[in-house]
Amino acid sequence: MYQVAISFVVALVFLGTGSEEILSSIFGGSLSIFNTMLLAKSINDAAEAAKKQEKDRSAFLLFKSLFVRIAIILIGFYVGIVYLLLEALQILVAFALAQIGYVFYKTKYIY
Repeated sequence: MYQVAISFVVALVFLGTGSEEILSSIFGGSLSIFNTMLLAKSINDAAEAAKKQEKDRSAFLLFKSLFVRIAIILIGFYVGIVYLLLEALQILVAFALAQIGYVFYKTKYIY
């Protein structure tokens, strides 16, 4: 929920500064949320493998997930900027702030 809220706040801030569209910020925030969902799935899959004492498979799943998520994010940025002609700065700011929001939210519950 933090990531959704941050994405909308970033969109409203850019709208308030004179930008004519909020779709770029929503797109960047959506990439961040999708990245988080893929991370959660890969952690669950790795945890299941670890429960079965498959340590190598668990580590492989985490590394595979890392590369897949990076590729999806880069492809998402490319599609958003080149094909959809969205504002690159808004996409990057919304993505980065939503990721930072996720990190702060998770560290609150980890420790």
